[in-house]
Amino acid sequence: MVEFYELGVRVGFTISYSELESIISLCSSGSSGFTSLDLGLSSVFIEFSNGSCRVSSSLYSYVFSLSDLKSLIESVTPRDVIVYDDYRFIVAEIRGSRFYKLVSINSGAPTVEINGIHMHRVKDISPWIDAKLKVRALGVSGGRVLDICTGLGYTAINSLVSGAREVYTIEVDENILTLASMNPWSDKLRSSEIKIILGDAVDVIREFRDNSFNYIIHDPPRFTKETGELYSTRFYSELYRVLKPGGRLYHYTGEPGRVRGLNFPSKTASKLRDVGFIVKRYDPRSQGVLAYKPRI
Repeated sequence: MVEFYELGVRVGFTISYSELESIISLCSSGSSGFTSLDLGLSSVFIEFSNGSCRVSSSLYSYVFSLSDLKSLIESVTPRDVIVYDDYRFIVAEIRGSRFYKLVSINSGAPTVEINGIHMHRVKDISPWIDAKLKVRALGVSGGRVLDICTGLGYTAINSLVSGAREVYTIEVDENILTLASMNPWSDKLRSSEIKIILGDAVDVIREFRDNSFNYIIHDPPRFTKETGELYSTRFYSELYRVLKPGGRLYHYTGEPGRVRGLNFPSKTASKLRDVGFIVKRYDPRSQGVLAYKPRI
């Protein structure tokens, strides 16, 4: 039986290096102004008084000494996402058997790295736009969506924004969800219309009934020995089974090996056809294969 995961509550605020620079700059000049405490999603007022910076909005007010903020910026890097949890400043990262890190992208939606590998496209595109392009290519409008490999939740959230009635999203790694709980751009993962499932998608998908979803977004990490089952014919058969007749699939592939003349999207499309999908096309903007399940 599928059990749903509840994302932890985000407390305090989350800023980028450039937002920290902005706070220090305003306070150092003794002036007031606006900056963001949620990676660019909104603005708050900042003023300097008696050696301290006051950051305030209609919901909260924080006071920090300018010297403490200057010490903080010397201890972080421009790539860091910085979290204040009402007690202390920390960098949004987790060290364990693998190294997980939120990485700032121009004060907008951050990406996440695992052992230094980006989990989103970031070259000439933001992680948020990357997710939006995938959802747009699929044409989500109403219905129920299955989102495989939640990550920071950008495709799940964009599916909801595009009109999905309900989104089921599967993530195998709780560390990723912990980082998502620190990320303001992931806040809508707490929506009642988004159901998070912590588990291996290869196992979880067997729990769904036939013809359960109108749309599937399959957004796996790059193909490796460890992730190979997510690219297998056996797994694609399960995608086909749980998709409603006439339902649509988006499968992110990227373009690995393109410079060596390899065509990974074409190989993926061939596997999808083998299990019954009708492949429509490869979408170069979002770098994914679009297919659908024929109506019976």
